[in-house]
Amino acid sequence: MQKFHPIIAWMVLILLIIHLAMGCVTLLTPVFLVQGQFSYVFMGFVCLHGILALWKVVRGGMWRDMLRYPNANGRYWLRVLSGAAILLLTLQHTQLFTIHTPFGVLLRPFGVPSLLWQLTLSAALAVHVLFNLRPLLLDSGMDPDARMQRWVRTVCVLALLAAAVGAVCYAVGVKL
Repeated sequence: MQKFHPIIAWMVLILLIIHLAMGCVTLLTPVFLVQGQFSYVFMGFVCLHGILALWKVVRGGMWRDMLRYPNANGRYWLRVLSGAAILLLTLQHTQLFTIHTPFGVLLRPFGVPSLLWQLTLSAALAVHVLFNLRPLLLDSGMDPDARMQRWVRTVCVLALLAAAVGAVCYAVGVKL
């Protein structure tokens, strides 16, 4: 189980970057990429990742220490709460952009509430990814102070910024 969870976490991170790139192409260009089957696979990996993370906390009894010493475990609480926020925000995210019709998928009008929801999801993703990067590298057997951490962090920040810029441009009505 200890070796399986980092593999799932890396898969989720890679699928997130692919999803963000596909979303940016769809929102900023006239090209419309349907992500139906991809989103089901992606969400399956996200749910599996969440279940394995909860299993780690419950099985190891870490929850007792987390409740006893909340100030000392602030970073861990931030990791857990951002993960829970991602799961809740993602449920609505699937409904933000598309309308399923018998003739295909259409883009939904995107207003200020949808933009705020999307930016909140992007912020939760940024917090979760950046605070979990060091533990992921440690669990994967990599040196977290090496070049790899800077590279992965840079790619994640750029991808999340692209998602935020794409959502804002889409809300304003900018097409490249």
